[in-house]
Amino acid sequence: MKLRKNRNPRYQTALDLAETNNGLMKQQTDHNFKTVLELADIGTDLKKLTNNTLIRNEKLTDAYLKLSTRYWDMINRLEARESRLDLVTQQLKNYVPDHWLFEEDSAGDAEDNSSEPEPGHQQMELDFGEEFKTTKH
Repeated sequence: MKLRKNRNPRYQTALDLAETNNGLMKQQTDHNFKTVLELADIGTDLKKLTNNTLIRNEKLTDAYLKLSTRYWDMINRLEARESRLDLVTQQLKNYVPDHWLFEEDSAGDAEDNSSEPEPGHQQMELDFGEEFKTTKH
């Protein structure tokens, strides 16, 4: 501490404290500036992460929609096939009511149904609805 002649020592101490305070304020400002830059980098990283997450979620949503569409398409196809099989089965029952496929195994016997019984029954006409009827010439 350097004292000038006729200067109050308290005043000189105040000047020294002000100089120290200014140095500390510069250090704090530099630190704050670096912190702001780091936060800006973190903000940029957060923005990138958010955008990547949004894109990923959009892709997952698209994939889910595609899978659910395929699922419902398969369900609808299976229901259509099942209804067609029911129609053919019903018409076959009308055509050949005593066919071996329609015999119920009430006794619980495991019969060998690999061979069809001999046809000796009266043949009936199949009815698949009006749209399939043709006129005979």
